[in-house]
Amino acid sequence: MAEQITGDIPAARPLPVGRIRSLPQRPAHIGRIVLMGVLAVLLQITLMPYLTVADGAPDLCIALVVIVAVFRGPFVGAILGFACGLAVELTTPVGTLGVLALLYLAAGYWCGRFVDRPEAESLGLPVALAVAACAFVQVGYAVFQLLLGTEFVVSAVAVQVIVPTILLTGLLSFPLLLVVRRLLGAPMDVEPGMLHA
Repeated sequence: MAEQITGDIPAARPLPVGRIRSLPQRPAHIGRIVLMGVLAVLLQITLMPYLTVADGAPDLCIALVVIVAVFRGPFVGAILGFACGLAVELTTPVGTLGVLALLYLAAGYWCGRFVDRPEAESLGLPVALAVAACAFVQVGYAVFQLLLGTEFVVSAVAVQVIVPTILLTGLLSFPLLLVVRRLLGAPMDVEPGMLHA
């Protein structure tokens, strides 16, 4: 009886040499993210300076960095943040190099930690994070300017530059979120090992 039971079970066949079984991976859409980043930088340096309220202009790059980070995780958010920040600094006349890149990197990494939450697919969380990240970048850049010895009236800069920039970025974040969601699909955490394909 025992021999009949063992005889009915087929033996497991080993995998052929040279073949590796791997799980299929969902697309990370890295090419689309790169194109969106390039387009955001171009719009930031050409069109956004003309869409001003008081002295504040919307920060399209930080909005894109945050929304992509929420949809693709902290690794992609940090890389895109650093690249966009450095590109903006290299293409505009600013007295600092690397400050925006560092601030965008930190914002992209922190916002990317929300990728696994169910609220990541909602409209509220990415827009709220974009507003918070814009405030972080604006205040951080102003503090850095103060540390360098730049003289300005803090209250005037807050009212004329920081607050309008935050509000305009928040307004711009909603349509940008719809575009990014359409291009990238559902949120997924992209890790460095997933980018080789």
